[in-house]
Amino acid sequence: MRTVEPWQRWLLAGAVGTVLTVGGLTTTVPAQAADEAPTSQTVSADHADEDPVTFEDPALATAVGKAVGATGAVTYGDIRHYQGKQPDVDAVQGNITSLTGLESLQELPAGIGIAIQIHLTKGVSLAVFQNLAVSGSLTIVQDGMHDGDLAALNTIRVLEDPSAYGYRQICLAGENQYRNYGGLTNDDIPQLAPLLTQFANLEHKNVNGAMRFTFANQQLTDFSVFQSYGKIDLLAFGQYQVFWTPVTYIDPETYDPTTAYRFPTQVKGLEGEPIQTSTHVFYNDTGTYVKDGTDALVQGLNKTLNWVILDHQYNNSNYPDLDPIVYADGSTLVADGMQYYALKWEAEPEESSSSSTTTGGGSGSATTPIDPGTPSTTESSTATSNADSTVTAGSAADQITGTPATTGSVVYAVKPIYLYRNATFKNRERLAKYVQQPRINRPMFVVKGYARSANGTLRYRVTDVNHRSQTAGKTGYITANQRYTLPVYYQAKHAKITVINPGGVNAYRKADLKGAAVHYRQGTVLKVVGLQQHRLTTRFKLSNGRYVTANRKLVLAGTQATPRALRTKTTLNRYRTANLTSRNGRFAAGKHLSILGWTYSHPNDFGTRGTLRYRVAGGYVTANRKFIQVIQ
Repeated sequence: MRTVEPWQRWLLAGAVGTVLTVGGLTTTVPAQAADEAPTSQTVSADHADEDPVTFEDPALATAVGKAVGATGAVTYGDIRHYQGKQPDVDAVQGNITSLTGLESLQELPAGIGIAIQIHLTKGVSLAVFQNLAVSGSLTIVQDGMHDGDLAALNTIRVLEDPSAYGYRQICLAGENQYRNYGGLTNDDIPQLAPLLTQFANLEHKNVNGAMRFTFANQQLTDFSVFQSYGKIDLLAFGQYQVFWTPVTYIDPETYDPTTAYRFPTQVKGLEGEPIQTSTHVFYNDTGTYVKDGTDALVQGLNKTLNWVILDHQYNNSNYPDLDPIVYADGSTLVADGMQYYALKWEAEPEESSSSSTTTGGGSGSATTPIDPGTPSTTESSTATSNADSTVTAGSAADQITGTPATTGSVVYAVKPIYLYRNATFKNRERLAKYVQQPRINRPMFVVKGYARSANGTLRYRVTDVNHRSQTAGKTGYITANQRYTLPVYYQAKHAKITVINPGGVNAYRKADLKGAAVHYRQGTVLKVVGLQQHRLTTRFKLSNGRYVTANRKLVLAGTQATPRALRTKTTLNRYRTANLTSRNGRFAAGKHLSILGWTYSHPNDFGTRGTLRYRVAGGYVTANRKFIQVIQ
């Protein structure tokens, strides 16, 4: 029999005899009763009542048999004529290798859902969960969910649980604490919105009025992805968190082990605020660090490693208790992770601010993180991007002119950059970070002047003019390297342009863009006959004699392919905002929807890369191809 680790007792909260520990007091929560006897149910004609259910894993057969009270092999009659307490499928004592047979529970009497706690071998398909009815608790423990069939989970039907004693939670957890290299990422959570929304919208929640969300042992770094689900208790310990950027450069020739190096946290709480719950450092001289707000000041670094590794190890007796973070609406967050911050043992290059890759994956310059639990072994990171599909940018790439931007003109960042206090870039003098953004969300800066670094590299002295962002109004220095920053306005004529601004653009009779206007919607292709300078900006002159802006964030040179419709692959939610908050509709699988436009999420948050959304009648839907098929 498999031994359940101490931390797993927090995850495996079943409906039968659930053990809860609150404030040091341990209580047992009894199972809830099933709903009243149903009046109708769905029965497959493929099987008679006396036919046995086929299971490939004996442990699953035993768990289902116990749940429905079967006296021998489970038959379809045992399921169809089930009466009594809510069935509790408890299969956590061994790694289930196949879910075949679980689909038979779709034939339970109408109104009865199962509470399920199941431990799956990595790679076992989740497709069998299609259309399963769940009530009270859904707990799945499995490594590698990032590559799993998440769409099937969104078809689960979550039923109300009116029992006064039911313990209610949605738990999608990994098996390997701090080492689930294929765990769920930040981008995966919005894809689970249909399932999570059902749990969040249940009338009957736990005794404190919150729904328990457990996402332990994954790869999550930004817990604000759960913010839209109202009052929740989020348990998210054991995360595997790799931060490839920024890289901290240390010159080995001048390294002093008594120097404290600053590592700002890159973990975000439910409200997007920076949080740091780590209490320990692996492989430095003392195993400790000084906490300055949410920054870690670390001394005595190991010169043989390319990572600083911070951790806490939740529920480990060698570590202090981890208090929950409590929010104004009553939500709580308990989170920790093994955090990897990249080091490079060489002198800091002048353009280090632009030499990084995106957080959580990619081909960063640092080597793959080692596993502190097995220091002699190097583990390969399999973290990959799971971002939504992108709208193609056509054939017109941003062109490098080789000429610096004019004072007073506007530039935008086409790759990740930082804003620095001085022209000689140093990590400790970073004022703001701007991750790489989709074209329409790129951060803009007014060039106020120029300066050169200690070795003569040109910098722009700028003001941040992203008026709705938290960085608006900041002043400092950014790179003038045109691989990273370019003029916002086109500097050359193009035969055609496509309107890409979600709000469209206006065309005017004069280049000052004043007076009566004609409006062109997003996706409109316009013929261009000239480019005209207007002060420090440019305008495209159209074939009809009117003028439109030549702002690269609003129009794109060339012809842009714009999707016209989509077909849902599974149940799909519609939301009021492009951040997929405030759900206001739901579509069944196979629904055909007209695409009215497209945009990207988080247009004013330059710490979060925007994700593509489609605008449909009444709101926005995901553009992720796992859930939709685009029709051109």
